[in-house]
Amino acid sequence: MESITAFVACVVAFALSYYVGYGRAFSALSATMLGAASGVGFAVVFFVMTVAVAIVLPGTFDARSLGVNFIGLMAVAPLGSAVLAVLGHRHAMAKMRF
Repeated sequence: MESITAFVACVVAFALSYYVGYGRAFSALSATMLGAASGVGFAVVFFVMTVAVAIVLPGTFDARSLGVNFIGLMAVAPLGSAVLAVLGHRHAMAKMRF
């Protein structure tokens, strides 16, 4: 259960970072910073939401696997989101606009 929610949080962070890099970032540096912020933000939201659910519904999540998934998400999501934001920004800048 924890792995599935971590995967969903990671996919949503990647999607938001690509959107931000493609259409909202002014430069590659701003795309990188906004993408990394997206990854960190969704990792924190994942942790807060799963802890809140675990408090309300005891026995739903395993604390050890929740911590392992959170550490993994904190490592993967910001780096992957930053890379996807820069790639999205480069894709947007390469298109010819009329």
